[in-house]
Amino acid sequence: MFLIVVTSAGMMLTSCTGVDSEDSTPDTSTTTSSVTVDPTTEPTTIITTPAPTETEPDATPTEANHLFDKKVPIALMINNTASARPQSGIGQAKLIYQMMTEGRTTRLLMFTDVDEGVLGPVRSARPAYLDLVVQYNALYTYAGNGRVIEASPVNHLVRRVDALGAAGRLFYRMPHRKAPHNLYIKAESIYAFGEKRAPVELSEPLPGLMIRETFVQPDGGEEVARIDYRFNKPSESFRYDAGKKMYAKYNGEQLLVDELTKEPVEVGNIFLIYVPHNLMPNGVHIKIDWIGSGEALYFTGGKKYDVTWSKKSHNAPMVFELNGETLVLNPGLTWVVVMDGQANRTVVFD
Repeated sequence: MFLIVVTSAGMMLTSCTGVDSEDSTPDTSTTTSSVTVDPTTEPTTIITTPAPTETEPDATPTEANHLFDKKVPIALMINNTASARPQSGIGQAKLIYQMMTEGRTTRLLMFTDVDEGVLGPVRSARPAYLDLVVQYNALYTYAGNGRVIEASPVNHLVRRVDALGAAGRLFYRMPHRKAPHNLYIKAESIYAFGEKRAPVELSEPLPGLMIRETFVQPDGGEEVARIDYRFNKPSESFRYDAGKKMYAKYNGEQLLVDELTKEPVEVGNIFLIYVPHNLMPNGVHIKIDWIGSGEALYFTGGKKYDVTWSKKSHNAPMVFELNGETLVLNPGLTWVVVMDGQANRTVVFD
């Protein structure tokens, strides 16, 4: 059972079931450093329930579609450090999971189904992400660490596009950045490679998240215009633009933009979920047990909502419910921040 705990400093999601620099942790295909995680210990906190803000709901809900309804998505492994930003193709992503790796740095698992365009920079695989990859039968695009992800129970289900494997010739390095933050690939190359092994076009939409064609504000909720959190330095935030009904993403005071378009990344849906983080037997890589359910926070239209998430099996999609009904996303990128206890305690609302 998860509890949503609100304190004067911010919030905490709790469950009953490091290094201080962004670029300090090298790729773990060569590192042996470990990370401190705190899967069970949570401080005693006073639980309060904020009064909901009375608002006029938007008009009748509009038509909704499956998030991925034409072809399987690409699931690209990209870094989230200053040396890796801005990333290419992030402005056209549909879904991002942000999760911690070694040294309290984070990586982004970016889902996109664009027909063409440059994507990157690409980084190495991590086992904790694989349940999220296979939920959409995605083309997992990464650069090495294949030996480590073999320990995952869904390793055999992964459709691999590995820079150190058979797809290596499709990747290329760009001179404007230093390795390892300069490895790129084109979306059309990924799909062509994937098609040789299994169809990429869908005969029917993939089950899972649904998204509306136009914005609809859910009933209730609490006004929140800014969300701050921190895994490592600097802190990160989402800041709401009421005119666009979208959130801008910041790392410190640096606005996140797409490397190619230079346009700010617009986020329509934000989820904060806490799940216990443990270590694999090698003592280095993070292990997360995804099967189960819990409570989460959802942000859209400048408001915060209490929701639940669930994942019935390793390859079942993660879904969210609001007031006992399937949550339908608003237009824009959906960003899911997966937190351990330490990051959870840093969250502040404004």
